[in-house]
Amino acid sequence: MPTAIYILALAAFVVGTQSYVFSGLLADLAADLGVSVSTAGLLIAAFAVTSAIASPLVVSALSRFERKKVLIASLASVSVVNLATAFLPVFEGFLAARVLVAIVSAGVMPMAGSIGASLVPAERQGQALGMILSGLTIAFIVGVPLGTIVGGAFGWRATFIFAAVVALAVIPAITFLVPSSAAGEAPPKSDWSVVKKPIVLLALFLIGSSFIAAYPIIAYLGPIITASTGLEGAGIGAMQSAIGFGSIGGLIVGSILADRRAFLPNMRIMYLLFALVLGMWSVVFLTDTPSSWFNIALVALVIFLTSATLIAPSPAIEKGLVQADPEQSALTLALNTSVIYLGQGIGAGIGGLVIGSVGLAALGYVGAGVAFMALTTALLFKIDKRAFDHPN
Repeated sequence: MPTAIYILALAAFVVGTQSYVFSGLLADLAADLGVSVSTAGLLIAAFAVTSAIASPLVVSALSRFERKKVLIASLASVSVVNLATAFLPVFEGFLAARVLVAIVSAGVMPMAGSIGASLVPAERQGQALGMILSGLTIAFIVGVPLGTIVGGAFGWRATFIFAAVVALAVIPAITFLVPSSAAGEAPPKSDWSVVKKPIVLLALFLIGSSFIAAYPIIAYLGPIITASTGLEGAGIGAMQSAIGFGSIGGLIVGSILADRRAFLPNMRIMYLLFALVLGMWSVVFLTDTPSSWFNIALVALVIFLTSATLIAPSPAIEKGLVQADPEQSALTLALNTSVIYLGQGIGAGIGGLVIGSVGLAALGYVGAGVAFMALTTALLFKIDKRAFDHPN
C-alpha cells in the first residue's frame, strides 16, 4: 500500500477527532457557557446537519481546483477555526463556529478518498479506502479520548486547541508525501448526472439505511448500557470502547471482501448479518440478571458486533461509488458523507420516538427491520456490466 494512503488516513483522523473532541467535557462546557447539557448538545447536531448539507455542495464548488490543494486548504481552515473557537465567549459563537468548521471540513473525506482511490489499481481500492476510513475509527479510540485528557488537565477550551494542533500537524505530511495530480491534468468538473446511475443510487441507499438502522441504538447507547447491565459512569465508557475495536474489525474484513467479492453478493451477506446482530439488542433485554458478568459480556459483544457490521460494508460501498465514475469520485464520496450524517440524524430521531412510545427493548427490532429492508433491496437489485461504465 502506498505511503500516501496512510497519510490520507491521518486526514480522516483529523476529521474524526475535531468532530467530537469536546464531547467528553460537554457538561463543563455547558456550565461555563450558562446553558443546559441538552442545549450544548446542539453543537454536535449543528455540525452533523451542516456537514450533511455542505459536503456535496462544497466539493462541487471546489471541483475545478487540484484535489491535494483543496485538502490542505481544508485542513488549514479546520485548524484556524478550532483555534479561534477556543477563545469565544458565548454559546452562540460556539454554535456558529461549529457550523463554519463543518463547512470548511466538508471536503476532507471526499478529497482524501478520491486521491487514495486514484493511487492504487482497481483491485486494491477497497483496501485503500478502508485504510483511509480507519482514520475515523482511530480518532474515536485515540484522538477524542486524548482531547478529553487534555481538556481535563487544562480546561475544556483546550480541547479545541488540541484539535487545531492535530489538524496543523498533518499538513506537512500531506504536502510532502501525497502526490499532486499530474502536470497539465485538469480537475474534472462535478457532474451531478452521476447520481442517476443505479449503482450510485443503491450504494447511497444502503449506506444511509445502515446508519438509520444502527443509530436508534448508538445514539442512546449510554442509557441502554445502564438498563441492560447496571453499569454507569466509567463502566459505560469502558463498554463504549468496544465501538472502536468493532469498527477496526469491520474495516479489516470489509476491506478484504471489497476486493475479493462482487458488490451485490457482498452486500447481501453483510446486511443479513447486520440485521441479525441488531435484533440481538432486543434479546439482551429478555435476560433477568442485568448486572451479571454474563450479561455484561453479552452486551459488550453485541456492541462490538454492531459496530463491526455497521462499518464492514463501507469499503465496498465507497469502492462502488468510485468505480461508477472515477472522474466524479470526489462528488460521489461527498454524497456518501452527506447520507451518513443524514442517516445518523434520522436514526437518532427514530430512536427517540421508539423509546418514548414503546421503550428501549424495541430498539433492536426497529433497527433489524430497517436492515432487512436494505437486505431486501440488495436481493432484488441487479447489476449488469454497464453499472460501472463512465465517460472516457
